[in-house]
Amino acid sequence: MDALGLVRQDHRRLEALLERCEHTDHDDAEERTVLLAQLNTALRHHVDEEESLLYPAYPLPDRDLLARGTEQHRRITTLSDELTTIPPDATAFQPTLHALAILIRTHLDTEDATLLTALEALLDDATLLDLGRRLEDRKRVVAAQEALKTTTSDLLRSPRRNLKVALAATAALAAITVAALTRRRPKGP
Repeated sequence: MDALGLVRQDHRRLEALLERCEHTDHDDAEERTVLLAQLNTALRHHVDEEESLLYPAYPLPDRDLLARGTEQHRRITTLSDELTTIPPDATAFQPTLHALAILIRTHLDTEDATLLTALEALLDDATLLDLGRRLEDRKRVVAAQEALKTTTSDLLRSPRRNLKVALAATAALAAITVAALTRRRPKGP
């Protein structure tokens, strides 16, 4: 899939996760905490992927659009981090979640309407496909890192039971990282 399709797909996933956070029963603090942690992680991946791969591909000298996107990313991650520290039953929780939801939706709408549309017009199909491959590689590396982190946490709780899993996860992470770093890019015309 090309980069723009992947980014739009991620935007829809973020919206769905945000929707779940907003509609989780106020009395279910545990589920809300889990969903907010997932949202926070997804937002961090969104920011990382866009700022390290997508934004640098923007070919125009006028980078005002990117500066606005980066500033929105900062505000979103700051508020998301703050929200994860507020107990779900606290008075400040709901207004903070509402403010975060507005920021996220505004950011995603702005990116969809401006940045992604501009990139679609400015970049050729081969470049968009290459960028999509790089985004997919990055997602695989991040997923492997998260699996390793989870396995390591499990290993620390029960070393004997999870040693094989930890070794397998380490090997998988190493293989994915090497594959992503050594992938040859197609030569241009």
